[in-house]
Amino acid sequence: MHIETSTLPSAQTALATQQAAYEKSLTFWQTLRIFWRSTLWIMYGQLVVFSFGIDGVIAGYLLAVPRFRQDYGTTYIVNGAPAYIIPANKQALYNGISQLTAIIGALITGTLADAIGRRATNLLFCVISVGGVAAQFWSNGSLEILTVGKAINGFSIGAWLIIGPLYASEVAPLKLRGWLTSITNIVQFSGVLLFTGIIYAIGAKDSKSSYLILFGSQWVIPSIVILTVYFWPESPVWLCRVKKPEQAKAALRRIHGSDNEIDIEGIFAQIQDTIAHEDATKEATSSASYLECFKGADRRRTLICMFVYGCQYLSGIVFVLGYQSYYYQLIGYSAKKSFLLGMLNNTFQFIANILSWFLIDIAGRRPLIVWGQLLCAVALFIIGGTSLPGTYAGYLTTVCFMFVWGFIYQLTLGTVAWSVVAELASFRLKSRTQGLANFVLCLVQWTVGFTFPYMFNPDQGNLGGKVGFIFGATTFIGFLGVFFWLPETKGRTSLELDELFERKVSARHFCTTKTNLEEEVEGDKNQTG
Repeated sequence: MHIETSTLPSAQTALATQQAAYEKSLTFWQTLRIFWRSTLWIMYGQLVVFSFGIDGVIAGYLLAVPRFRQDYGTTYIVNGAPAYIIPANKQALYNGISQLTAIIGALITGTLADAIGRRATNLLFCVISVGGVAAQFWSNGSLEILTVGKAINGFSIGAWLIIGPLYASEVAPLKLRGWLTSITNIVQFSGVLLFTGIIYAIGAKDSKSSYLILFGSQWVIPSIVILTVYFWPESPVWLCRVKKPEQAKAALRRIHGSDNEIDIEGIFAQIQDTIAHEDATKEATSSASYLECFKGADRRRTLICMFVYGCQYLSGIVFVLGYQSYYYQLIGYSAKKSFLLGMLNNTFQFIANILSWFLIDIAGRRPLIVWGQLLCAVALFIIGGTSLPGTYAGYLTTVCFMFVWGFIYQLTLGTVAWSVVAELASFRLKSRTQGLANFVLCLVQWTVGFTFPYMFNPDQGNLGGKVGFIFGATTFIGFLGVFFWLPETKGRTSLELDELFERKVSARHFCTTKTNLEEEVEGDKNQTG
């Protein structure tokens, strides 16, 4: 549908266009210098994702802690000798339960964030998390109570993956948007890295502290947020959507400070102009619903977001990241050495995360995800093939390519997916679209987490590294999907993306198609020239 810009307030549109042109003219480092205050507030909003990183790997890593298996598991004969394991059926339930409740959390969050705001929603789920972790900490050898605690915490896990990226996408200036939405991954991976460091230090100890400290580490971030969230400025986009313009301006002043290089009125006009444009394309503008995400141009945006998030857990992350230490022990490494290998692999992945910050605005979002998926598929097929002989040389090659896969994944899809999903959704349906994308993420994560023990565990399928063949196939399907469907969002404002989707521009032509905004800016330059 074509919307005449004359139907929008001309002064507001002119101010919004001027602000967009200003942000496009800045370099990354100039933008960071000018918008440093908003950058810090966005990073604060991303803090809660740290706990998602811990929850995502805690089940797999606890299986590698001998004392945890002894206190929560049952005796199983391995090579003629008794050993403690968590049976596959209980392991599947414990591993997948938080992803199941995270699905509910993700869907609730879209509605709550639009009803009560980003700040109040964040506070609510931090309180829920503290209660869920308390049940885990005091489960005292009961896998049932431990599972209930993980389920309660799952509601918060589903919410946090929406709140942090949502706030970043609404507040970040154009040149920092890709980086500040992609740091979702570095924050959650920092949780993973710290967790693996703790488990390396204490995981081999024959005492309850070897796992109780791991449970307690999940309290840190929610507790900090509960004590400080009052000072976090509310999203000005949400305040504009609920018709509180003066509060939105006040929030913008708190977010950006009184820097003379930042035009608060220009940013406010940009938000209002985008909202007005999106509302003008709708028959009803009083409310947004999940159903609207599947209508018109928004259907394509929603499906792409859902597919990209689904690709993350179909790419083998549950094996290489979540179960790696347990796998290292199954192929003959000691508990201490398996924790060391896991920490080293995670360190390489952490480095890849940081490198992706620079690549995301150089190479773009689409090339990193598309070719990253292809390379990850190749690495997974090699992992599966080198696991077949069952020899030391074969296992060593498998471990090496687990490191290779981790580096490629975190350099590409693992980091860039957060930026793409945050950028693709329209302002009007952003919380709902991200809620649906996170619903798919958690659903796929739960499905993979629930079925994986039956494929992998010694008392069930006992596939070990041969699961690389399965994940190699699903990752290759992901490559085909993003190759044909994923557009480039680099350097595009929200209004430009609205226009490109309304015009039904093909995914491969997004980066080369000229928008109305670009034509207006060029026209202004020609007049002044």
